[in-house]
Amino acid sequence: MPFPIYAKTPPLKQHNGPVHVVTYNNTGQYILSGGQDKQIILWNPNSSKLIKAYQGHGYEVLDISVSHDNAKFVSCGGDRAVFLWDVTTGSITRRLQGHTSRVNAVDFNFDASIVASAAYDTTVRLWDLKSTSQKPIQVLEEARDSVSSVQISGYQIITGSVDGYVRVYDLRKGQLQEDLVGYPVTSIRDSTDSATLLVSSLDNKIRLFDKSNGSLLQSFTGHTNSEYRIRSCFGDNDIYIISGSENGKIYAWELLSGRVVHELLAPAGGTAGGEKSKNVVSCVAYHPKRAQMISCSTLGVIQVWDSE
Repeated sequence: MPFPIYAKTPPLKQHNGPVHVVTYNNTGQYILSGGQDKQIILWNPNSSKLIKAYQGHGYEVLDISVSHDNAKFVSCGGDRAVFLWDVTTGSITRRLQGHTSRVNAVDFNFDASIVASAAYDTTVRLWDLKSTSQKPIQVLEEARDSVSSVQISGYQIITGSVDGYVRVYDLRKGQLQEDLVGYPVTSIRDSTDSATLLVSSLDNKIRLFDKSNGSLLQSFTGHTNSEYRIRSCFGDNDIYIISGSENGKIYAWELLSGRVVHELLAPAGGTAGGEKSKNVVSCVAYHPKRAQMISCSTLGVIQVWDSE
């Protein structure tokens, strides 16, 4: 099955400086982006229209997670805290504090009652949003270096760390599975059926692991990823693997064969900030319901890619 060919619509250039994260809400009706300029921006991906800008972070925004009902989202970054937002009003409803350094990643559980936060301080903290307590309900301290990625999948907390490990905490069974990748992990993503795990790392490789036993199922190469945190994703019902690259391109691989089936050159217009002229595509996300995806870069450009 050929990878859909994407046509560019006008890029979104509201951010000033590198954009670190872009994500769809759960229906794909809007996207949220966060960047070095401390802003979080709500967009309509079909019209490229800016809907709302959320102000409150005092430092760069590194990650965003949207609740399943699309009513709220959490964000994190250099503030060392997790911010809980109301989408409609734009207000911050909670600040979850306890990390001692920047927070790299956040994720909701399915009903948005729990938030997991992963930080440079080597810990992952779990927060109960139904409680009024300002303390985390659990702190995971097994990582030996900065925790770059976190995902809640059912009863599991999945983390990736600069120490080269992927860790799967099964909270129901009280078990921890550690798998050594051997290179700093930049992103993790659970598959739709929760059977496999997609792991990007700083050796120019993306790996697909069997989550039950940690065995390597497939490797994906061709892109460049040796310096920056680049987040990959599944696409089109897990048929494809998609990732940005440090050479300004987006790559798509066929999951089963591991071969590159498409390359896209991301637009280079925008503001470089402290990244000089290097165009690193740092994050990609695939639409939850149809053939569309979004990307962001260190040059401050967000691009919507649509099927022709």
